[in-house]
Amino acid sequence: MSDPLKPLFADLAGGLLRLTRGAADAAGFGAVVRECLPEALRAHVVTAVRRGDDVVIIVDSAAWAARVRYSGPRLQEQLLARGESVTGKVRVRVGRPAVAGA
Repeated sequence: MSDPLKPLFADLAGGLLRLTRGAADAAGFGAVVRECLPEALRAHVVTAVRRGDDVVIIVDSAAWAARVRYSGPRLQEQLLARGESVTGKVRVRVGRPAVAGA
């Protein structure tokens, strides 16, 4: 390996490990958020992540975004009851699920 490339690959394993842990944490938090929402909304949540103090929930359409947004205060209560720290806002965004093989 040439010298200019060494810094790029020096901590590749550590970076991949951090990325893997972050993805697992996000998936776990998304599952917790789904469990705290009413059953009718759960299937429309693409993912949920923390962004600083806020919780950002991605849903599959604008119609479901409005319903999840309306459930925000109750969601915060349920997350707090599960020991999740929620000091910011619940933000809802519209996105689409990733398509396998695309």
